Parts: sequence; C-alpha cells; structure tokens
Amino acid sequence: MASWTSRYRSGEHIAVWNDIRAYRAAGVPESLREDAEEVARETMRRVAANVDVLVDWLSSAKYAFACPDAVRQAPTADDVEAIAKAETIIGPLPVALRACLEIVGLVDLCGEGGSLLPHVRYHTPQRESWDFEPDPLVLHSGQMLWNMLNTTTGDLNLGCACTDPDEEEPCSFHANGFSFSIAPDETAKANFSGGDHTIHLPTANPDPPIEGVTMAESISLVEYLRLSLAWGGFPGYSARPAYVPLPALLEGMENRLLKF
Repeated sequence: MASWTSRYRSGEHIAVWNDIRAYRAAGVPESLREDAEEVARETMRRVAANVDVLVDWLSSAKYAFACPDAVRQAPTADDVEAIAKAETIIGPLPVALRACLEIVGLVDLCGEGGSLLPHVRYHTPQRESWDFEPDPLVLHSGQMLWNMLNTTTGDLNLGCACTDPDEEEPCSFHANGFSFSIAPDETAKANFSGGDHTIHLPTANPDPPIEGVTMAESISLVEYLRLSLAWGGFPGYSARPAYVPLPALLEGMENRLLKF
C-alpha cells in the first residue's frame, strides 16, 4: 500500500489528512508516525510558501499591516530550541502543530484594509456592522509556546514544580494541561478586547482542533489553514452575510496558491 507521503505528493491532500486525522486522540501508531510527520512537513512547506505569496500580494496592493515588522518571520534557531524544550515538559507535540511551528513560524496579517478590504480594520473604528469578522491569519511562534508554558507552570528553567519534593500537588499544567494560544481570536485581531484561538495540550491528536474559532467549532489546524488560505488569509469572508460582496482583491486568490 502506498505511503501517506507518496499519496499526498500525488495530490490526495484531503484524503491523506482525513486518514491521519482519523486516529484522533489515540494518536498515530508509532509504525506510521514518521510517515505522518513527513506529510505534516510537506503540508507546512506549502503553507509557508503560500503565506509568502499572500504577503507579497498584500504588500504590492499597499495593504497597511498593523505590525509591519512581524508580518512574516520564519522560525529561528531560538524557536526550534524553544519547541524542543517545550516537548521535554509536554511530550511530543501533535505532528501538524510541530511542523507548523518549525516550518511556517510567525505570521500576522492584521491591518487596515482601506478601500481594498473595507471590512478589515485595526487602528480605525468599525464603520459599519458587518455581522462577521474577516479573521486575518495570525500564527504564533515556537518561542511563544515556550513563554506561555512558562507562564502556566512557573519558571521552567528552575525545573517543573512537580519535581520539588516539598510540593504535595502537581503543577497546574500536569494537573490540567494548558491551552496554547496559537493566535488571537477574530475580535482581538480587529484590535478590540477578545480572546484566543487555542489548542489544548498535551494531546496525541495528529491534527488537533483549534478552539475558539467562531465560524467553525473545533476546526482542525490543517483545516483552518486550508480555509484561511483559500480566502486569501481572511477566512471570515467564508461566513460573510449575503449582502456583503467579496472584495475584488481576494477573487481567485485560491488559484494562485499551492494545494495542500
């Protein structure tokens, strides 16, 4: 039987991820893990390339990024080290999340859309009630994962509290796990008080669900990235009311990108 990787590279993107995702919280068997990891890496290489296309396209259209210095940052050596350190506490990360952190890195498409994307705003107040949020793509980094884990468990450079013989109870992480904020939620991306898009860790789920996505409850990481990039990095347009037209800038964007 053909490997997941060979099938994926031949174009069976959705079918392969459906097969991998079917293992859910039980996790991919060890005999198949290397194959699943390579599919995840191949997927995120395509995601990274697509994000670069979007950033170039938005830049050429004079889109006003909210944080120009943090629009796109490939993972650094510090990020890779942070991921490895986090796994010493959490255990192996889900294959899709690990590949995303190691290959895609930091992304922040928040900004002011102006006349090109009139529903997207950050520094200016909302001019109309659109009944939807464009949800610009944001992805946090490996360093952010480590920082959040430290916040949950205490200073991990001093060792987990569970290793202290004077501690009678496990630390909050080992008792309950923690929710990694992979991005702000749709409201926060518009610079209003909001929440987060989170992945609960630890989990063996190879493509873990993202909690807190208004348009799709518990959508998986790969599914969310697929949806986001299909809409030019603004997946909220998929849930826009019928009276809201799709901006011309985003028409046909999916055809410019690699399938994954």
